[in-house]
Amino acid sequence: MEHQIFINRNELPTLLTIGIFETKQPWYHVDRILNINTMIFVLQGKVEICEEDIDYTVTKNQIFFLKNGCHQWGKKVTPPGSKWFWVSFAPSEFKHSENQLFLPKHVTVAAPEQLTHTLNKMHRIYQSAEPLYQERINGHLYGLLCDLMYQHLSANIEHRSNMIVTSIVRCLQSQLDRPFDSQAIADELNMNYTYLGRLFKSTTGTTINQYYKKLKVQKAIELMQSDSLNISQISEMLQYPNPYYFSRVFKQVTGLSPKEYRQQLYR
Repeated sequence: MEHQIFINRNELPTLLTIGIFETKQPWYHVDRILNINTMIFVLQGKVEICEEDIDYTVTKNQIFFLKNGCHQWGKKVTPPGSKWFWVSFAPSEFKHSENQLFLPKHVTVAAPEQLTHTLNKMHRIYQSAEPLYQERINGHLYGLLCDLMYQHLSANIEHRSNMIVTSIVRCLQSQLDRPFDSQAIADELNMNYTYLGRLFKSTTGTTINQYYKKLKVQKAIELMQSDSLNISQISEMLQYPNPYYFSRVFKQVTGLSPKEYRQQLYR
């Protein structure tokens, strides 16, 4: 990730300024290099930003982090009526790599109303003269940043899980002409089969073996379209032990025997 910002674990970041900006006319981002980090959260419209020759378009309900020490300017125009929160905070001092928490550069917020409420609260505290306002506002900022990191990590984990499930399905599709082989799946993905089974069940709601049975039955239904193949031949092609076992599995999946299902195909 280009020009990513980090904070230190269990250490409050220091908020410097917070405000709301709205464009009344076509606007270009200021050409600058600052020694502070800035978060923007777009409430309406969009913001066009170029950071170190990389163009970004930040739209409604998205957050973008501008990194300290980077050249930032507006190469493209931001339209009038665009509105966003901006929060500037001091860069965290590097202490140890294990303590670093990296913020997503550009992310769509999962709960924009909740974030807007938090930022409005922070803005009110910032403008007040309440006791411990700095400590309170820094605490809110730390919680906000942690929530964003959690959302980003959760999305990455979900994406990885979906990719693994897709790979499992491909393995199953490649072995429809032979008996189910859990070890072949584990070897193909180079992962523990027990882990794969738990992941597949939590993602799809069914076991790998049950899903495999459904795929086999779907393949059998495709083969039934041919008048030249009888049930025994289809059973043999799909490597079932015998036609009786094939019929039992077929009925478990469809609620009908192969013969009954085939009759329905030609009504």
